[in-house]
Amino acid sequence: MKKIQSIKMNVIKGFMILLVIVISASCAEDILDKIPVTEITAETINTEDRVLQAINAAYDPLQWKLEGPAETFQQMFQGVRADDIHSQQANFWGNGAVFDQFSTIRSTNQSVAELWRKLYAGVGRANFALDLTQEFNGFVTDGLKERIIAEAKFLRGFYYFELVKLFGDVPLFIEAIRTTEDELYLPRSPKADVYAQIEKDLTEAASVLPKRGESAELWRATSGAALGILAKAQLYQGKYSETVASCQQIMTHGYQLEPIFSDNFELNNEFGIESLFEINYVDGIPGEGSISWQYMFMWAGGIYTSWGNMIPRQSLVNFFDNSDQRKKATFILPGDDLNSPGLESLGWSPAPSDFQFNVGSSALNKKFFLTFEELSPLLSSFGSPKNEKILRYADVLLMYAEASLMGGGGDGASAFQMVTDRAYGSGNSAAPMYNLAGVKAERRRELATEGWDRFTDLVRWGDIQSAMSAVGKSDFNINRDTLLPIPDAEIQLSNGILTQNPGYDN
Repeated sequence: MKKIQSIKMNVIKGFMILLVIVISASCAEDILDKIPVTEITAETINTEDRVLQAINAAYDPLQWKLEGPAETFQQMFQGVRADDIHSQQANFWGNGAVFDQFSTIRSTNQSVAELWRKLYAGVGRANFALDLTQEFNGFVTDGLKERIIAEAKFLRGFYYFELVKLFGDVPLFIEAIRTTEDELYLPRSPKADVYAQIEKDLTEAASVLPKRGESAELWRATSGAALGILAKAQLYQGKYSETVASCQQIMTHGYQLEPIFSDNFELNNEFGIESLFEINYVDGIPGEGSISWQYMFMWAGGIYTSWGNMIPRQSLVNFFDNSDQRKKATFILPGDDLNSPGLESLGWSPAPSDFQFNVGSSALNKKFFLTFEELSPLLSSFGSPKNEKILRYADVLLMYAEASLMGGGGDGASAFQMVTDRAYGSGNSAAPMYNLAGVKAERRRELATEGWDRFTDLVRWGDIQSAMSAVGKSDFNINRDTLLPIPDAEIQLSNGILTQNPGYDN
């Protein structure tokens, strides 16, 4: 799997070099008062491999986490901002600490600005790949043109879903910016229009993309991935019958729950039977690893410590029943056996009896944890090769269960029981009842710390105010803080075309 990703990164970088060469050439000609060449066209990219590089480049922003002084970890905007995790164990990480509260989130925040830029870079690259593919007439591989178009639509739909969840009304670009004459700024489109485009893109992508197991390139989007994001977009809009229908389609694609929950997050089990879509990482690409936020290593004298960002709140740890197998797979708790032969040989096997964190919690995030054996050969301990799960089959089953409860039809009870039977074992009285409260609780437990939906789940359920009060976030303002601010720099550069979300003065 990692070799595939290395090849992908090489072709992305090759495409970006080509882009720089074309733009540089056009600038040189402009200086010499010649007619500027400001477009990359089907004539300047004249093989199908070059077109393929354009769509590969549209995947690349998924991996952007460290952008200069800013950071765009999804967990900051979902888990930290909500009630699941603290940004850190102490007070040394300024970018993350901002999102532990709300009064410190400003429209000038660099991480928010980079998140906006990252998502729109993905939109722009998807639009460009779509245009280029439609123009290019030199395809020799059967079905490649249609697949690239479908991947571009999937990626555009995914990026816009993240934008509309986090920012609300956003500018809707569905045409590539190809020349200096194109509009660089558009007014914000209503959420309903953005969602309509998302649904259109994902529906069209799902009808063309291969199903699970039909492509050797496991990092690429599949029909199941498109249907999964479509189902989530439909659920966020309260379209329950449509959500059920999308989930039912996914259920015919061969996905299964991993019998052992923790196997979803093992380094040697990426793109497993439960995975619909994940971000693939490799060691050794500067600034583009998934970051081993949680790892244990040996300090002087053999004392355990950790670089502990994204620390689970103790209230989240306590939310799990001890009979729930997800608890051991989600958290490293004091005294846990780390299953590390290297540490055992040194007599340092169990986790410490007290992590001595300053945030009232004593747990580490295990889903992104690297063992001693996995960490030691890395070129950089800050660039983890562990993939990031965007969508798992358990999420699909829980969406189905929720939409079914809300009047969407289907057998949501059976889908819900599949998730709870794996977690607790069949017949365990600790499993929650199949009702809305039970589904909400299981979404929190099942997806805890993964980073894609917790805050926005609370918002769409209408539970955000009570959840923030429960963890002492007294500065939460429901009229302001359900959305991130539109970056102030974007508003200024747009000359007022873009407007700000309510309550953000700066």
